[in-house]
Amino acid sequence: MRRRIYMMLLMLLVSVVGLIAQRTVQTGDITSEKPRLVLWLVVDNLSNEQLRIVLPRLGNDGFKRLLNGGTQMSYAYYDAGGNYAGKNMATLFTGAPAATHGIVGEQWIDHYSNHRIHAIFGDAFDKNSGSLDSAASVCNGQLFCSTIGNQIRRIYNDKAKMYAIGFHPENLLWSSGTQVPEPVIWFDASKGRLRTENLQVDSVNHGWIAEFNDKKLPDLYLDKIWAPSQDISTYHISKFFPGEKQSSFYYPMKQPAGGKGYKYQRLVGSPYGNSLIRDFATALLLMEDMGKDDIPDMLTIEFSLTPSVCAKKQPLDAESEDLLLHLDGSIASLLKAIDQHIGMQNTLVVFTAAQSVHDLQSTTSQHWEPKGVVSMKRATAILNLYLMAKHGQAQWVKNYAPGAIYLDRELANERKVQWDSLLVESADFLAQIKGIERAIVARDLDLMDSDMPIVQMLRRNYHPRRSGDIVLYLQPGWADEMDDGRQIQQLWVVEPVPLVFYGWRVPHALEYEEHNMIDVAPTVTRLIGVANPDGCSGSAIHLIK
Repeated sequence: MRRRIYMMLLMLLVSVVGLIAQRTVQTGDITSEKPRLVLWLVVDNLSNEQLRIVLPRLGNDGFKRLLNGGTQMSYAYYDAGGNYAGKNMATLFTGAPAATHGIVGEQWIDHYSNHRIHAIFGDAFDKNSGSLDSAASVCNGQLFCSTIGNQIRRIYNDKAKMYAIGFHPENLLWSSGTQVPEPVIWFDASKGRLRTENLQVDSVNHGWIAEFNDKKLPDLYLDKIWAPSQDISTYHISKFFPGEKQSSFYYPMKQPAGGKGYKYQRLVGSPYGNSLIRDFATALLLMEDMGKDDIPDMLTIEFSLTPSVCAKKQPLDAESEDLLLHLDGSIASLLKAIDQHIGMQNTLVVFTAAQSVHDLQSTTSQHWEPKGVVSMKRATAILNLYLMAKHGQAQWVKNYAPGAIYLDRELANERKVQWDSLLVESADFLAQIKGIERAIVARDLDLMDSDMPIVQMLRRNYHPRRSGDIVLYLQPGWADEMDDGRQIQQLWVVEPVPLVFYGWRVPHALEYEEHNMIDVAPTVTRLIGVANPDGCSGSAIHLIK
């Protein structure tokens, strides 16, 4: 059985190579006037530390090719304030902080309707249970400003091709425009198929996607085993933390993650899941003829470095390192396909991460064990008891989200309680709870005369229509604990991530100047010759010497 599966995979590889040979045109060495393709390579959970540690063991055609041939930013960062990757991705593609684009977190409370809003599913919560509707469709209407995709569409309309593919819609959705939704394609772990949004797939339109799904590659991967691709003694954790982990690992892909869940869930955070996305991305480049004319096309590809087979307990556990080693090969083969199909001299590659590495579970190592958690449910319950003792029986706390408390202004007006006083006394009370470093009345952030980096960061993440009335900032090493048991570890000030530009007219250089990730969007728009997104406050990085 296994031999037959290997033969099928080999036949598929041969067919893909043949397809590349058939559809490849002579690209020559002439560099286009502007990039014909902007390729975004986004890893969902990657830090500079991880990349530096593993780099000596990688090949020369993947990550090393990008680092050694492109312009690398030694210190690029997202504003901290929560750990929702979707907020970071909105910043990446708008060139604006959350205070402008409005994606303040995965969820928030609308101050006017009092409804809970999800960043990509909108008002799709069951009013009785409070749970998210499983049939809800993704939408990108929550952004308050335009994206790079919008700006390309303003000039080239639908002649420019834009796609985003990966595992998590919140890491993909914001690369497209806010008014004309672009195709978003992600792996549906419940069905084992590439699911499409905003894209008609039939025998006439993009029929090749249905054919790709009909090959049922995920079912072939289910018969595989994930074990170390190299000698386990060479892995970082074995060399430096031998007491932290078993001597090796062995994960059958057929077993659902955690012994339960979707049939294909283990593929998402495995080398085979990344290979599936790589194969689909290569097919999309070929079948959609991307990058073949002077109209800039854009493709966003998300890869995973978050193991689905186990909880991530260290910055570089064995599973994460093995994922990175495999991903290096996937990146190499993808770049080779671009060489043959488009030509790297016509392609601008932007390599970065959706977020850095945090939210590690506690381990036996004291070096990264969380110092404690603040239960948001308990904190709001205690605050409500305090407010009831002062102002009478009522539900004064309307709701909460990570790092944010929402109070009931209508109730305050009804009970004739001064709103400003209610905010101040609530913040003063919350600041006394163990683990909370600061509790700030959110609307005062714009008025505070402070050069403290924390205050400036909170200001850039505050939106008056969506953020809480009280903003909580925890002490270093502490985490918010939500109702579902998730521990959301807050970061102080910034979240460093890798950032490399490669390809079209980009020189090899190491940039030491610090860059907020709001600088990426104006850099790309300048190179492709379109205007900045309308909320962009970043400054273009000078890449072309």
